[in-house]
Amino acid sequence: MSKYAPHHRSAPRATSTTVCQKCLQTGHFTYECKSPRPYVSRPSRTQMMENPKLLAKLKADGKPS
Repeated sequence: MSKYAPHHRSAPRATSTTVCQKCLQTGHFTYECKSPRPYVSRPSRTQMMENPKLLAKLKADGKPS
């Protein structure tokens, strides 16, 4: 086989632990997602600056700030 020959790669398969970044469910990739994006309510930056407990709570929950 030539080193210039095209390589055939199989598409990656989603496992049961794969998390979709769009709908936050498991079992499929984002580009395969047919679900609507869920609304995630988060405090505004102004609210976080005025109330530092909100920022500490978000960091403890592991949510992006």
